[in-house]
Amino acid sequence: MKKSIALISVFAVLMIAFSGCVDNTPAVNGTDSDNPETKAISDEDAAGISTLETLPAGFEYIDTIQLSPDEAKINYKAENVSGVLNVSEGIYKDSNETNYYIDVIELENEEAANNFVSAYKASFKPLSSGSRFTDESFNGHSAVKILDYITSGGKTVSRYTYLWSNENYVIVVFGNTAEEVPIRQLAEATGY
Repeated sequence: MKKSIALISVFAVLMIAFSGCVDNTPAVNGTDSDNPETKAISDEDAAGISTLETLPAGFEYIDTIQLSPDEAKINYKAENVSGVLNVSEGIYKDSNETNYYIDVIELENEEAANNFVSAYKASFKPLSSGSRFTDESFNGHSAVKILDYITSGGKTVSRYTYLWSNENYVIVVFGNTAEEVPIRQLAEATGY
């Protein structure tokens, strides 16, 4: 009887120890600190990716619209890139009524997605000082933060865009603001 209780106790301790080693809880935002990998995107479509289920504080979902592949190629100066299949734009606002956008461009394959990113980046002229492109990392992948300038109200103001590819998708997050933090928050909220 004592052997049975001892054996059951040993198994119970082993099961408790083993259960601590195997954790099937999905990582937050598709990342794991020990193994930061990009969240799989292949089960989604462009509209699903551009429509966020969980928004950062202060953001409001407005709508998701479809864009034509030709519109995307013109908007992103990628007229020579082939293989654009589907384009979706998620539209958001913050409490200041500032507009933000998440454009998701589905392409035939990863190579076409990389070509699309390269074409868009190549469309920018170098800045007279500083760097236009900054590599950043979130959700287990690298992204490029693009700094651009526009004239608004007679003044030159900055605009920021986050751009990255994931499998055969290109994701672009931007807004009508000179603040980069809310754009980064929205980019991170995609989970991709």
